[in-house]
Amino acid sequence: MKSILIADAGSTKIEWTLINFRGEILCSFITVGLNALLANRQDMDNIFNDVKEMFLNTQVIDNIYYYGAGCATLEICNKIEMSLRYCWKDAEIFVGSDLLAAARSLFGQDEGVACILGTGSNSCLYNGEKIVDHIPSLGYILGDEGSGAALGKRLLGDILKKQLPGKIITDFMVEYKESLPHVLDTVYRKVSPNRYLASFVPFLHKNLWCHEVYSLVLVEFIAFFKRNVVMYEVSNNVDIRFTGSVAFHFEKILKEAALAVGCKVTEVTEKPMQGLVGYHSLKMSGYE
Repeated sequence: MKSILIADAGSTKIEWTLINFRGEILCSFITVGLNALLANRQDMDNIFNDVKEMFLNTQVIDNIYYYGAGCATLEICNKIEMSLRYCWKDAEIFVGSDLLAAARSLFGQDEGVACILGTGSNSCLYNGEKIVDHIPSLGYILGDEGSGAALGKRLLGDILKKQLPGKIITDFMVEYKESLPHVLDTVYRKVSPNRYLASFVPFLHKNLWCHEVYSLVLVEFIAFFKRNVVMYEVSNNVDIRFTGSVAFHFEKILKEAALAVGCKVTEVTEKPMQGLVGYHSLKMSGYE
């Protein structure tokens, strides 16, 4: 029976789903994450071998669709494909970016502006087949507006510079027990400062009752739309859709920010996998 293995790979975890030709999910599981831009061949081989041996060794895989963080160039995609090919020699393999995963998940074969708001942020204009325009994310230092990292950076800066109400500052320090030396060391010297900054997003979410906190989030989302969405200059009838944990948990404020700049968000999902299953099921059934 024809089967497809779909991977949605982030830096911290990879979500794997195996489906049959009817689009029925045969199994789904999580492994350690992988950023193709940073990982070496051994890292890739270890993860993919574990998947084959522990979960799918007895299952014939006909097609593999791997969408991953860091899969931004043909060279990097080829590197991932070679490692996958080592484990599944006879499978047809496709490697694409996490942004393409978002677009296919959100729009299928329709056109629109696809956006990601998670630890990082990104957006693209999708024509139903491929990405036709893309404003670069630029990462958490130069960009990533509206992302978990950007929100955490704003929060941490406002806490340390005493820009927020006293109760918010006190509650933050009690919960996280942060100090200026630790913050500076973690942000400027340790690995993955973007994930560290994004770890403070839950504090923002539970303190949205505070006007200053709400405003912080709203302003950051407005910046995302101004710098990553309106630049596409599409007509008002083109849908704008989001996927990602930040978009999902802050959906109300996200839609308010959209309206503030003349946009309208028509759909928000937490993860792209469900939409990817639907997309590839439809393609496999032959109804293109």
